Amino acid sequence: MFGRRRRATPPRPLDTGFGVGAQVYVLDAEEDATTPYPNGATGLIFRHGGSAWPGISAVGGLAPVWWVEFDTPQYTADLDGPYTRAQIPQRFLRLAPPATEADLPY
Repeated sequence: MFGRRRRATPPRPLDTGFGVGAQVYVLDAEEDATTPYPNGATGLIFRHGGSAWPGISAVGGLAPVWWVEFDTPQYTADLDGPYTRAQIPQRFLRLAPPATEADLPY
């Protein structure tokens, strides 16, 4: 009725699987020519990097950025480096497949 307000439920965040502790790989040059690390770097997300405007268009809003610690030192597409960690936009990251028992060292 009048005067009564429905209780608004906050929107639920979209669970993308990305977050601190996630194992990821960076798209290589064959998957995306604009990747910052073209040699297929792998690593672990250790910190949220905030957000940044997408380089192509600001219409899409802010894009998540993550700090990734690489498994091995990496060079950028411009041959800068080697870097052991870097801020990487989520659009260049993919979650690594989960480990299976066959992947274990014992």
